[in-house]
Amino acid sequence: MKSNLFLAQLLLLGLLSCKSEKTANFEKTVTDQEQIASNTLIGKNGYEIQKNQYLIKKNFEGALTSLDQQEQLFNSIIKTLSGLSTDGIKESSPVKTTAIEYYKAMKNLFLIERLSIEQQQQLTFTKDTIKIDKAQDSLLQIDRKKLDLYKVVAEKQSEFQKALKSFNQANNL
Repeated sequence: MKSNLFLAQLLLLGLLSCKSEKTANFEKTVTDQEQIASNTLIGKNGYEIQKNQYLIKKNFEGALTSLDQQEQLFNSIIKTLSGLSTDGIKESSPVKTTAIEYYKAMKNLFLIERLSIEQQQQLTFTKDTIKIDKAQDSLLQIDRKKLDLYKVVAEKQSEFQKALKSFNQANNL
């Protein structure tokens, strides 16, 4: 009788620990994406740093290539998050959804720089004052759009953090 009770407890413990491991892996995968993005974008020799170095040298093609790499990074993060299973993990669906929305907003913010670079190219290589005026006006519009995108990113980050906090509380992490 005691051995049956012991086996039942052992089985229950095994089931609970598997669920906890699945939950912990989910949480780790989600939170690791921020570290990956940070290191790849702004770490030593990160894409954002490379882009700015190219812009200083007026190497617009190099800067656009850095933006292509940033886009691939965000696509990879979004794909990783989209592929996460939420089955049997409490409060994981809101975390997954808000994380994906956050990284999509970040992607939009970083990639609007492409429009800015194209306008900077026109300013640098044209002598036509009408084109220069149009490019400067476009840059102002892009800057306004960036401000809006910063607000969206802040909102999405807040939603993501709230969902992550609820997830951690629900799963005792």
